[in-house]
Amino acid sequence: MKPPRTGIKIGISLQILAVLVIYGLVNYLGSVHYERRDFSRSQKFSLAGQTRAVLKEFKKPLHIVIIASPTLYSPVAPLLTDLRGLMNEVLFNKRSDLLVEYIDPTRNIQRIQELKTDYNLAGLDNVMILEYDDRSRVVNIAEMGEFDLSPMAQGGAPVLLAFRGEQVFTSALMSILKPETETIYFLQGHGEASPTRDANKFAEAVSIQNAAVKTLSLAGLDVIPTDASAVVVAGAQSDLDEREAAVLGSWLRGGGKLLVLLDPNAATPRLHGLLANSGIVPRNDRVLRLIQLPFATGILREVTAQVLPNAEATRRLEGTNLFFPGATQSLGFDLSHAEAEKIRIRPLVQAAEEFWGETDYAPNQPQGVAYQDGIDNGQPLVLAASADRDGVEDDRVDVQTSRLIVVGSFQFALDPFLTPPGLDFLVGSVNSLIDRGNLTGITPKNITRFNLRLTDAQLSRLALAVMLGVPGLAAFAGFVMWVKRRS
Repeated sequence: MKPPRTGIKIGISLQILAVLVIYGLVNYLGSVHYERRDFSRSQKFSLAGQTRAVLKEFKKPLHIVIIASPTLYSPVAPLLTDLRGLMNEVLFNKRSDLLVEYIDPTRNIQRIQELKTDYNLAGLDNVMILEYDDRSRVVNIAEMGEFDLSPMAQGGAPVLLAFRGEQVFTSALMSILKPETETIYFLQGHGEASPTRDANKFAEAVSIQNAAVKTLSLAGLDVIPTDASAVVVAGAQSDLDEREAAVLGSWLRGGGKLLVLLDPNAATPRLHGLLANSGIVPRNDRVLRLIQLPFATGILREVTAQVLPNAEATRRLEGTNLFFPGATQSLGFDLSHAEAEKIRIRPLVQAAEEFWGETDYAPNQPQGVAYQDGIDNGQPLVLAASADRDGVEDDRVDVQTSRLIVVGSFQFALDPFLTPPGLDFLVGSVNSLIDRGNLTGITPKNITRFNLRLTDAQLSRLALAVMLGVPGLAAFAGFVMWVKRRS
């Protein structure tokens, strides 16, 4: 007996309804609970932590206008695809109060004339305009690329080496969000690293944060310049004199912001005394560990350390590993003095567990070293710390307070040794000093071109695999299937 047609129709209808309900639920859950992963080599499809933090600070509508023609050849043409990809990521991370407008100057003449009138600009081509809260910033798109100009000597086109659009874009966001330019002074005159030579990458990264980088000599000065937002002492090789120490100490106690990168091999007792007045005491040790080599036990003086999330300068860098080449010393704390002076001390970077602070150190130790409890400095071994005078517990409360950040090494800030995590830590420290702690995080990096270089033999093997291997594998699978069906 055949089942009634009505029952079949009802059963099919219920099945279709169930499928639609499941499809709707799966899509709803996917839109609410999702995770994005970027497996690209340069992480070109992910915004840096600092960029995301800056975007969150915009509480009013942000309008971005990109004026460039995708149909005309120009030096910036290779940048437009990456720029559009960057804007897509920006739109994804800030889904509200953001409008991105693309204008082709060869097709939308009327809109170009309106913008020329609004912004009082003579020419509008290959630029990005950011508008926020009655403020605007014009960025040249050409600044977003690093080019090799040597082919132009033979009449060729410049070659794009790297896309630095996120760096330029984030800098523009910070400048329009906080129009006031901060001034960061690098102390000179005691063998410190120069912001134009030894620490050029560090200085450039600071300038991208909408800050002006200048050098400072205390010779003949009785006070720190009034426009100084922060002062950086990067690896002083000789000590301050009494007058310089007094000038710097008075400015720090009066609300100054100071970043000190110590050279453990330099004799700088006055500089150490200045730090001790804020409760941070550099120890006379060298951080090291033992490593087992194939035929002997070696001494490793290059230190691996981990960033601690104890302050806004490092909170978004939690778990990041830093590498300190060369000599590194640990830091101690005078907690009784800090409590009496109402100074809040926070460790920022701690050496890995295997390291200790060796007090009986020498450049060459043929007899070897070993940790001696009660003599050497054991864990926890702090390599960087901050000291806030008359501050509050909550970093989100903006209080004008004296702030000091000390690191027991300086070589990691020099151009040959500076790593991306080290740069993030340094830039975060500077932002924290100038009360931009909410804008700290992993800074944007360049997206460099990646060339896959293959030898002739490798190209031949690759071509053979593509032309013969893949079709042969498909033919073999078909033959196996045919044999099975025949049997």
